[in-house]
Order: sequence, then structure tokens, then C-alpha cells
Amino acid sequence: MDFYRPPTIQGAIDALGSIYRALRAWKFYPKGHPTRRSSIKQAHSAMQLVLDGNDLMLSCGRTGFSFPDGERIDDATRLSVALSYELFIRRVQKITFLADLYQEDLLAFIKIISLPLETIQQMGGIDKIMAENGIRSIWVNEFDLSAIHGRRADVESSGVVPQSLDESESDEDTSLVPEQPQVPVDDLPPEQQLQILLGRLATTTDEDTYTILVRQAVNCSDALKSRSELLAVYPLIELLAGHAEDEQRSQNMRNLDRFAIEQVVSGDIFIHFVFSRLELADGLSKEALQEVVSAGGLPAIILAVEQMGITGSLATRKLLSNMLSNLGERAVPPLLEMIGDKRWYIVRNICAILGTIGSSEAVPGLVSCLLHTDLRVCKEAIRSLASIGGREAETSIVGILRSNDSELYPQAMVSLGGMKSKKALPEIIRILTSKDIFLKSLPVKLDALAAIAAIDDSQVVPQLAALLEGRHLFAIGRWNQLKSAVALCLGKLGDARALPILKEYASNPGELGAACAEAVGLIEKSGSNSDGRT
Repeated sequence: MDFYRPPTIQGAIDALGSIYRALRAWKFYPKGHPTRRSSIKQAHSAMQLVLDGNDLMLSCGRTGFSFPDGERIDDATRLSVALSYELFIRRVQKITFLADLYQEDLLAFIKIISLPLETIQQMGGIDKIMAENGIRSIWVNEFDLSAIHGRRADVESSGVVPQSLDESESDEDTSLVPEQPQVPVDDLPPEQQLQILLGRLATTTDEDTYTILVRQAVNCSDALKSRSELLAVYPLIELLAGHAEDEQRSQNMRNLDRFAIEQVVSGDIFIHFVFSRLELADGLSKEALQEVVSAGGLPAIILAVEQMGITGSLATRKLLSNMLSNLGERAVPPLLEMIGDKRWYIVRNICAILGTIGSSEAVPGLVSCLLHTDLRVCKEAIRSLASIGGREAETSIVGILRSNDSELYPQAMVSLGGMKSKKALPEIIRILTSKDIFLKSLPVKLDALAAIAAIDDSQVVPQLAALLEGRHLFAIGRWNQLKSAVALCLGKLGDARALPILKEYASNPGELGAACAEAVGLIEKSGSNSDGRT
């Protein structure tokens, strides 16, 4: 079947994630809170941008969305995965967003999936509830557009229209989502209130009660932050971070924990405070700090990179590097924005993190770093490009061997060896066989041989054999050292075509003879044929 595929998968992921954020905000905040209104508007705008006049069809599974042809939508943030799971457990296997998606329809849909599972079942299922509430531009469990348009005509003829955002937030709203009872907290100072709430949060297993308690705890944290009592908020972050990673707790509660952390850490002042105390005894635990970095978005990523640049602690740099790497794909855009920083050590750190993340989106930025004025940045960029791999990364590293920047040759050849780049062999052989009577370039030629052995392609055996046969009048000791390395490289390649020349030199005394004898043994042990195959 033909279906619309958005120009960028990330755009679809972001839009679906915004719907899940709106769902969380609608469940978390009380009526009238501005975040409820803004989250719906943001989700609607994001979906309109993705739809771009098209109908979007998605399959919903326990582990995420996929297109109708089965291609999975992989989401590093897992927000769209959480939304798909919420739909899946409500017996939604397919969802279609029509091109003219109405904001009221999206709002009504979010209110419906906010209902408990039992309530949805008692009301006849999600399809029935959506139709009864007049939703026209979102359809579940149907991809057939002709069937959808027929059912839409029936809904529109009924005259029922979903409530607007203003109506839903008014006092007269008869919302589908029932109001939840308040859990009273004594009229105490915010820090004492928070301590009481933490005790209740630690023992509560009921999701509805937990939601109310978390909401009240976030309100306490806001009060404490307004009084600059930021350290008093740490126990809440520690508890929420621990709960968010506790697989024994329900997925809804864990999602709520992460959403609450986002609310608690919002604002540059608090994020700066967290990083200012990173190396102090009363700082956040590693687990809590990871949640803060994850929830803090762009400000947290920028501060983490800055902290890596100014700290004198290797352990702290490693900790922050790992945390940024753990963010995965979503850390790539902000890191790429910072890659033009004038401080070489900041750029080097960013290159290393991008290499660990391994996103192909980082390749152009890393390629630009190959021209950096600091050699340390260039080397890190090479390592990261090799780690990511792919044609563009390989070509850019091979290009270094074609340049005059010989200081980068060793790192480039090590990386190309690790990539097993056959494309690099002509350039590596050129470097190895370049004329040098006094062999002042011995170190780089040894690096070339190490790369050839790592690439493990016997097409270079004739050139290596010719190099072994060469006669030299100057720097004989150096040449013997190089030839010994050539012999061992031939042995590692395991091609029987090298046996005659190796056996000829194997009887010679000294290092070269020993190396040739060892190479003969390696080839014969491998059982290679004359064409290099075993």
C-alpha cells in the first residue's frame, strides 16, 4: 500500500514525542495550568509541520511505532515509544492522522487516552469514545482512507464537535478525565512539606495517589527554588531518579518521575547550581545527575561540555562524557552547534563524544574538524570518524593520506586499519614505498605496515615482496628493521605467494632472517594457497 513517509524520521519522532509530553502535562497539571495549554498547542503545531498536507499512518506496538510497511521508528528519547505503548495497551494497533488535523481533535484524543484502561473498556472501547466525542481527523485501527472518510461523514453529520482548548480549561468543562482527590499536606514550611511528601512517595504504589504527591512535591520544589534553597531540592531529584530506573514500578509511574524531573530542573539557575557542585561531597549521585542532564535539554548539555573543559579531574571529565554519550542521538544537534568553539579542548571533547554516540549525522561536523589548527582535535576527529564508519567517513580519512599533512598519517592509518579500508590501500602502499634513501620516515612506514596487516588484504603481497627484495647502501640497520616488519606483515597476510622470497631470506643471520622464518611458519600454518586463500 502507498503511504506518506515524512521527509525526516526525526521530525516524526519529535512530533510524536510532543503528543506524549502533552499527554503527561494534561495528566500531571491541574486545570488552568498554562503548561496544559502550551503543550497542546506545541503538539498540534509539531504534527501540522510533519503532516505537511499529508495523511500519516502508523502502526502502534509495545516497543514503538512503525510505518505500514514494517519499518520501525527508532527513538533515542523513547518519548514516542512511551506514546505507542500507551496506545497499544488501549488496544490501538493502528493510528491515522489526517492532513487537516484539528487542535480540538488532538485535545479530545489526549483526554481520552488519559482515561484509565477500565474506564475505556466500560465506555465501549477507544473507537466508540472517539466517535461519540466528534473526533474527525484522528482514526484508530484503520488505514483504509475510503473507510475513514465514510466514517468521518457519519461523525460530522451527528453535529458533535470536540471542545476547544478554552472550553476544556473553563470551569464549565465536563471533562472525560475525572478530578482526582487531593492528598492533604500539613501547612508547614516547604522543606518540611517536601520531607513528608518524600516519605509518602517512597511507599505509595497507587498511580493516582502517586501523581498527586509528585505534583505537590514539584510545587514544594518551586517554592524552595524561589527562596534560593536549591540544595533542599536534591532529595526529591534523587528519589525521582531512583524511581525512574526501578523496573519494578509501573511504566506510567516511571514516565511521571522523568517528567517531574524535567519540571524540577527547569531554569538555568538550577542547572548552573547542579554543575557548580558537581565535585563536592553534597553533589548529586551519578544516577540522579544522568537524569538531570537528560531532562535539562540544551542548557544541561552546554554546561556539561563547559564543565569538561574547566575541570581538572579526569574522573569528572569521564563521567560527563559518558553521560552525554548516554543521551544518544538527541545530543548530536546541540553538540554540532558547539563544534565551532574557539577552544581546542572543548572541540576535542565534543569530537570524542560524537564518536562514542556513533551517529552518521555527526560526520560532516567531524570532517570539518580535520582542518582544525590544533593537531589534537584533528586526531580525535579521525578516531571518531573511524568509530562511526561509513563511506563519507572513510573517504575523508583516506583524503588525509593524500594531503601533505604527514603529522596526521599515523592516526589516519591506524584508524583505516581498524576500519579494514581496502580503499586506503593504494595510498598506504604509496607512503610505504615512497623514496627515502636514509629511511628517516621509518616510523610512518612501520605504521603503514601495521595498517596493511590490520586491513588483511593479500592484493598488496607483490609490492611487499618487491620491497623485501630491495638492495640499499645507506642506513642498512634501518632498512633491515623495515624489512623485518615487511616479512612479519607478509606472514600475517598468510599468502603463499610470499613463501619463495621469505624462505630465501629465512636462512640469513640476525633480525631479518628470524622475521622471515617466523613469517614462513605463519603462512604454512595457515594452509594458504598461492592465491592467498586457505
